[in-house]
Amino acid sequence: MPNWTHNKLTITNSTPKLEEFLKEHGLSFEAIVKPERPENYGDGCSTIAAQTDAWGTKWDLDETEAKETAASLLENDECIFDTAWSPPSEAIRALSELTGASFLLAYYEPGCWFWGVEDISEGCIYPELDSNETQEQLHEFLVQYMDYSTEEATEAVGWDEEDEEEEEEKEEEESKA
Repeated sequence: MPNWTHNKLTITNSTPKLEEFLKEHGLSFEAIVKPERPENYGDGCSTIAAQTDAWGTKWDLDETEAKETAASLLENDECIFDTAWSPPSEAIRALSELTGASFLLAYYEPGCWFWGVEDISEGCIYPELDSNETQEQLHEFLVQYMDYSTEEATEAVGWDEEDEEEEEEKEEEESKA
């Protein structure tokens, strides 16, 4: 059973090629880039390694989820979906290269406690934020990028009300200085 990475993908620059691709294939990582799988498919570890190298994550979205996420991207310019173990950075990088579109990929993996934001354009990944940050920055990240309410972010970070009050007092003192 994997740890699930929560992803929020936002289109920052759409193209007709992207729209055409999403309508035809959905957000299928396999359709974006085919992994160089070993000839012997019986070796599950090698297959997973090839998929992770190609997509940045262990498994593709299932067909229904690939279509639903694509529909959300086409309608709202953003979608939220989960992937196994890590974000699909490489798949989105390849999609950017293939279609000329640009994206912002925000991800959060609560089990192993990592998160980040990547600006993906012209086939390149530009990290904007990573999990070498503080609990306060994780809290801000969850609210700003992952659409968590303040209460949901507080619970995810593991703060209790006393911690939150101390943080508010600290911020007030810093703003006075």
